[in-house]
Amino acid sequence: MRRIFVLMILMIMIFGFIFPNHYIYANPLENNFLRIRLTSPIKSSEVVNLHSEEGFFIYSRDNLMEYIESIEVDNIKVTIKEEGEIYILDIDDNLLFSYNHEDDLIISSKDEYDKNIKVEDKTYRDYMSFKIVNGNLILINYVDIDNYLYGVVPREMPTSFEMEALKAQAIAARTYALKNINKHNNEGYDLCDTTHCQVYGGMDGEQEKTNRAVDETKGMIITYNGDVIDALYHANSGGLTEGSLEAWGNNHPYLISVDDRYSMDAPNSNWSLQLTAEEISSSLKNNGMNIGDVIDIEIIETSSNGRVTQLKIIGTLGEKVLMNSQIRLIFGTTELKSTWFTIQKGDSGGVVTSFYAIDGNSDKPKLIHMNSVHVIDGSFKPSSTRGLTSRFINRDRAVDISDNSSFIIEGKGYGHGVGMSQWGAQRMAESGYSYEDILKHYYNGVEITITE
Repeated sequence: MRRIFVLMILMIMIFGFIFPNHYIYANPLENNFLRIRLTSPIKSSEVVNLHSEEGFFIYSRDNLMEYIESIEVDNIKVTIKEEGEIYILDIDDNLLFSYNHEDDLIISSKDEYDKNIKVEDKTYRDYMSFKIVNGNLILINYVDIDNYLYGVVPREMPTSFEMEALKAQAIAARTYALKNINKHNNEGYDLCDTTHCQVYGGMDGEQEKTNRAVDETKGMIITYNGDVIDALYHANSGGLTEGSLEAWGNNHPYLISVDDRYSMDAPNSNWSLQLTAEEISSSLKNNGMNIGDVIDIEIIETSSNGRVTQLKIIGTLGEKVLMNSQIRLIFGTTELKSTWFTIQKGDSGGVVTSFYAIDGNSDKPKLIHMNSVHVIDGSFKPSSTRGLTSRFINRDRAVDISDNSSFIIEGKGYGHGVGMSQWGAQRMAESGYSYEDILKHYYNGVEITITE
């Protein structure tokens, strides 16, 4: 009896080893899947069109073994008909199925081996779910994490990059997703498909090379003392990465400033931008900051690495100090490529037609056009300044601004500068470094861990 008992225990152990429970019974949406809100394919907040050659299945998210409804048509429209109610219609607006958006149902293709659904004009893997938020129809892609990365890596890094750089990007993107999985939890999903989280384009942007980078790093994440890190990355550091403490006040020991000679002489390691006073005024107004016509800009504080943390903009109606998190948002994140810059007044190359002066009744400068100004000579005889090309001068200083005055900004790098430089990763890969070398260069004291 004892031998039989021992044999039974061994059989149970062997069976459990070969067929572990989490492979048999685990709900993939809980273990390997992410909830990604799709915005790029959406054309309406009221109606979304789906297409599947095989038709559709509708499941409860809690039970993927049995479908609730089978829809035979290949084109459906999902819309809102009543408060909280989601309707699924055919192309002739015939009702096929309806449910309350709180029921947590998901839609899949009926194709057992290729569960892809076309949303408007873009194709995505795995499952779709709909919610109603503030009266708008929200589409969420329930997608396996590696299928998600297939759609992220080629959107975040050029597919022409070296394989070791792409592998580093795949691991960083996987780590970022797991670390930030609850970023939008209060809104009913994990991550969005924009630069706010990571750019995700579904199947349409997938490439064989980047898919291979994801596959060959399957399950790999970056950890620090056993914890998943916030694997931030950017395009180009300009030669020196920024620490998270100085960038945002978050003291992560793995996100410290590191020398980054690999990013130098790469695209956008150096750049320049010229903006007119009018363009700057307009950008401020569009962001609810009306300080009148811009007179001057002053850098009042930088980080120890030279990145601007406080920028003062002086206008005819007051002044505004922009903090580091605001600066690029106001000027444009693609125009002002980083906050590592210097700024100087540009030469307008034109005739001075106006200037700013402060009278005795105000502490704010007032715009004065030269054509409307008269100068009183020693005999108290007024004469028009019309046609003058020189600047208005008082006892202390010249204070002139022409109608087309501008500011020249010279900067380094592209992005926030924290974590991995993507161009630095490429240059390291070109020099023979591995993905592990790259990640351990940009993230201090980390390890590459393989998850289950």
